[in-house]
Amino acid sequence: MLAFGVLIAVNAMWAFQFSGARIATRELGAVLVTLLPLAIATLLVMPFAKLTLDLFRAENRVILLDVFLLGTLGIVPAQLGLVLGVERTLASNASVLSLTVPVLTALSASLFLHERFTKLRLLSFAIAICGVCLISANDIHNARLFRLEYMGGNLLVLASCAGSAFNNSFSRRALSHFSPAQVLVWTFIVADLELLVIFLATDWGGWRQLAHLGPSVWWSLVLVAIFSLGLSMLLYFSVIQAVEVMRAALSVYLLPVFGVVFSALLLKEKLTANLLAGGLLIFVSCFLVTVYEEKQRHRRTETHGSI
Repeated sequence: MLAFGVLIAVNAMWAFQFSGARIATRELGAVLVTLLPLAIATLLVMPFAKLTLDLFRAENRVILLDVFLLGTLGIVPAQLGLVLGVERTLASNASVLSLTVPVLTALSASLFLHERFTKLRLLSFAIAICGVCLISANDIHNARLFRLEYMGGNLLVLASCAGSAFNNSFSRRALSHFSPAQVLVWTFIVADLELLVIFLATDWGGWRQLAHLGPSVWWSLVLVAIFSLGLSMLLYFSVIQAVEVMRAALSVYLLPVFGVVFSALLLKEKLTANLLAGGLLIFVSCFLVTVYEEKQRHRRTETHGSI
């Protein structure tokens, strides 16, 4: 139940990132919109990480490579690809493509962590996908995924989804040796340095824009850093230390639910029957793979123990 509740909170914080990034891109370039909250999040989490140089010892060479890959193939494409992609494609295309994240995460967990697709997990994914289709019916209907003019943006969004999936699953290897805060800070430092190089090479003059940013943009960047990048990832890493990644991955389908709820609260959009029905299906699917599956595992353990 604790894992179930934490995953709900994590996805609510992740959902805010889309709104925050849209506000910031009105006044800043995509690379700076990606770099600033990531750098702020790095500084905020660093005091809790208690970093040492253990990562650079010879026996941790494989984990050092894992951290580099997480920053390079996980965080950078996940964050930068999304910001660049939504500028170049329809919002409906980005919404539909984002639905691939849980499936890609589950496939990554199967490939890198050797986790199994059980019948219950397949059923839960099927229920969740039905729920998401109800919520995203308009986006699916309006999507133009194969239009040539949106192809570049679609590929960037898909790269972002693949980066998120890789980071969500592959990070568990590093978490077996270091704390969530340490893994988060080290991977963020890798991503910060790479994004800084990209920024210096493509948009060095963008620094001047910082002096003219309004309070709403700064607040959106800080809130994304605190909640969407910092606290949410610490909580998610803590969960996947105790729960298999494949089970946690299904919770990502809560993102469109919270996205629509935020739109209703902040933009006064109406909550529809499709949202309520789809949200209920997704909650049921997440409950099955977190609470119910864990209870089943405990029952099997107790049965074998009594024998």
